[in-house]
Amino acid sequence: MAELKLIHGKKSIKYNHFEDYDFESCRAICARLMGVAALKVTWRSKTERRARMYQIMHLDYSEYGIDDYQEFICTPGSDDFAEKREEMNGLWNHFVAVMGSDLTDISAACMLRLIEDALPLAAENVDREYDNEENKEFRAYARLRLGYMQDALNSEGITSADCSSVDAMDTLSPLKLSAFETINYFLMRLVDCDFAAAHYLSDLDMAYLRNTGLSDAGIQTLIRCDIERSDRKADPPDDGASFPFRCRITTLGRKSYYHATLVIWLSGSQRSKNPLVTDIKVGSIIKLSDYEAAMQVSRPEYITVFECKDEMLNGFDAKYVGPFANSTPTAVPNGWLYTAYKGNNSHVDSSAYRMNNDVYGYGLITIAGEFVLMSNDLRNISMLDDALIFSLYSPFINTKGRFRIDSPVFQTLCSASGAMFEELVEPGDE
Repeated sequence: MAELKLIHGKKSIKYNHFEDYDFESCRAICARLMGVAALKVTWRSKTERRARMYQIMHLDYSEYGIDDYQEFICTPGSDDFAEKREEMNGLWNHFVAVMGSDLTDISAACMLRLIEDALPLAAENVDREYDNEENKEFRAYARLRLGYMQDALNSEGITSADCSSVDAMDTLSPLKLSAFETINYFLMRLVDCDFAAAHYLSDLDMAYLRNTGLSDAGIQTLIRCDIERSDRKADPPDDGASFPFRCRITTLGRKSYYHATLVIWLSGSQRSKNPLVTDIKVGSIIKLSDYEAAMQVSRPEYITVFECKDEMLNGFDAKYVGPFANSTPTAVPNGWLYTAYKGNNSHVDSSAYRMNNDVYGYGLITIAGEFVLMSNDLRNISMLDDALIFSLYSPFINTKGRFRIDSPVFQTLCSASGAMFEELVEPGDE
């Protein structure tokens, strides 16, 4: 009796499209020290040499493994060629804007290593703060497709053996780090339980890093870090040579904020480039009350409110407002939210690191017909104001008011469907 075999067609996710294409290139965003990486992989059709297949993926090295993964087959002459290209470029440009890091071309071996280092975190036995059936289905799909990709490359003799995890991290990290950058990136990775990256920035072994106490509360986000240079007399190093820095950090865990004090010692001199963390000693770790947390993270909000005409609401395109040019609109209960990213991670090179300092500000088009700009920096709100006022949308807006609010209201405005700004502030808040 003849054996029956199921053959998957090209529209099936179980068809290995990668066998029909040759690997051409991989473009990467150098954000590994932020705990992530984004890759744009290009494949060339073996039969229609003008046709391309693209993979756009966002890899996460602390909790989810794969945050986003999409494929685009772009064949010149097909009905959806232009649409697919535009969608693919839009997604990639969004990652470039959000991550704010340099771009580089990497080898197939380096690409495979980055993916293989992230895949274990995409398994179903990983504890996550938030998960649902849709996310599980997505991860299963991404693991399946990336497995096909690995098989296709492996059959051509291309593996990750030529690139170690350290080599891959080297490729996707800044060429030079200051003392402040090293400390901030190190603490960022350590509290995020990304011990491989923390180890990369230090000469401390993984077991030591896991037992500093800073990761006992689980995966956390570094909200702020204040660094002060110390001296060897006040904080003598065990090796007799390293330079001490005293740090105060605020982190956000799954349910609480935490405040910690610690001393970090760096190799070389205080002005050395690419120093390594040689030691860390934690003084205290305190779980903050809601009030204490608010005092730690609260920052003034500078807000400008514009009234918009219907013509603008119906046809707004962020690409015509400079700072928002690469912003992808996010649906919120009260309209559409746009984020203006700075396009670099210079905020990490600071003795007063703040997580949100990587953005200029935000723009919200509300259901009620207002355009609300918000920034935590007075200089940035002025720049955002000018960008909108001098854009082609100038004839369709009227300024309603400018405000400084010491308690956060912008997030509330985003969440309150149909609300207008004036409904959320008391007289005298401006």
